[in-house]
Amino acid sequence: MAKINFIYRGSKETGKLSIRLVHGTEIDYRVSTPIQSKREYWFKRTTKKGKPTNKHLQPKDFTGNISATLKSHKTYLEDVQKSILDLFIVDNNKGLPITSDWLKQSIQKAVSILDTKEKITSADEEQKHALESEKESIEIIRQANLLSNAIKGMFIKYATNRNELKKYKVTLGLLLKFQENQKKEFTIKDLNSNFADHFKNWAYNEMKYRKSYINTQLKKFRSSAVRAYENDEQEVIQISRTLRSFEMFKDVYKDKIVVWLNYDELDKIDKKEIKNPNLLDAKKAILIGCETGLRYTDQNKLIDKNIKNIDGINYWEFRTDKTDAIVQITISDRILYLINKYGLPQTNYPDNGVKLNEDIKEVCRLSKLNEKIKGSKATVLKIKGKNETRNIIDKHEKYTLITTRTFRRSFATNYYGHINTTLIMNITGHATEQMLRAYINRGNTSNIASTKEQLDNYHKERQEKKNNIKLTTIPKTA
Repeated sequence: MAKINFIYRGSKETGKLSIRLVHGTEIDYRVSTPIQSKREYWFKRTTKKGKPTNKHLQPKDFTGNISATLKSHKTYLEDVQKSILDLFIVDNNKGLPITSDWLKQSIQKAVSILDTKEKITSADEEQKHALESEKESIEIIRQANLLSNAIKGMFIKYATNRNELKKYKVTLGLLLKFQENQKKEFTIKDLNSNFADHFKNWAYNEMKYRKSYINTQLKKFRSSAVRAYENDEQEVIQISRTLRSFEMFKDVYKDKIVVWLNYDELDKIDKKEIKNPNLLDAKKAILIGCETGLRYTDQNKLIDKNIKNIDGINYWEFRTDKTDAIVQITISDRILYLINKYGLPQTNYPDNGVKLNEDIKEVCRLSKLNEKIKGSKATVLKIKGKNETRNIIDKHEKYTLITTRTFRRSFATNYYGHINTTLIMNITGHATEQMLRAYINRGNTSNIASTKEQLDNYHKERQEKKNNIKLTTIPKTA
């Protein structure tokens, strides 16, 4: 049986290997190869007859905890051995002369074949890597264009604004339900007129959401898409031409019902004796909330350290939680009356308002605010086999419709037309009077009084002119 051994003969750290082919007693050739190796691979310190010596190793001796580089080198050398032995068997069986030249040519063939295989393998690996990179790039672009990820991008924008963050999480949940219904994952470019029409039909007809709520969600979809597009530094996100122009539901507020507490009702609450500490806190929140126009989450800021004075008039000044806007609340005689009677509105209610909403309803019930009025109330409906909560308009006892939102609306409604509108807007945060009127469901009546005055004056002047006309008598001619 032919045998092939590798020999490292140089004294340098790296060098070329030689190959020795031995078969029987007639064939024993040793030739150099182009194969580079390291001296450290080939020698092992040992003893022979009690004397230290270096034992020359073969690839089969490369065992144990060896490096990945040596492991790869060993595999390569074993492949060279096998290739030369295969060539030897074929040519020897054919009766071809096996010489040192034959061995040189066989080494060249073996090395060439293996180098070619290595190059092919390397090329395959490069192509595979390129394909994987392309797939990764395509997936990155696909993910960047998903509408759901655009909405998640708003989570980052509002990470420090708990209320807005919560709203966008609801928006994402609604989109995921719609995608499940449509059996499709929507992209930002899909957000167009066609999408809006299908979403409105599904949300209104099937899911029983209010039109105003659906419009709000469509606006959040749009805001998310626009932000993602504008922040796209790689310019890979595509949008629809109708992104900014698709239609919402129209006239969603024409039948809007605003529930508020007038001063007769607030007087009833004020006069109602309540001893339960929690309900007393709720009563205080109603009265001071309706007088200041503040959200209940800001009422705890009505404290002495926030009081300022200008021209002898005290007022509170602070930033609101929701909008971070600076608000100024004048300490009027009525506010002083409420503070002297009930104290400052320091409450322990959680920010979500659930418990406070329950307690203020009970305060209003005890205060006999039980007139039946039309209003929107959360009602459990069966939708697609599941219990879902929706706001349904119907006639209800008034106390059941009072929430923390009633505070600001009552303030704005009670004082609209009685104090400067700008003062109301400074507290409610509305940018225009039109927005304020929509908030309290008032038409534009600002010109009615002046119109009446001008019309009356016109006709009064016209009548006076008519009464003052002097008739001139023309004498007859002779």
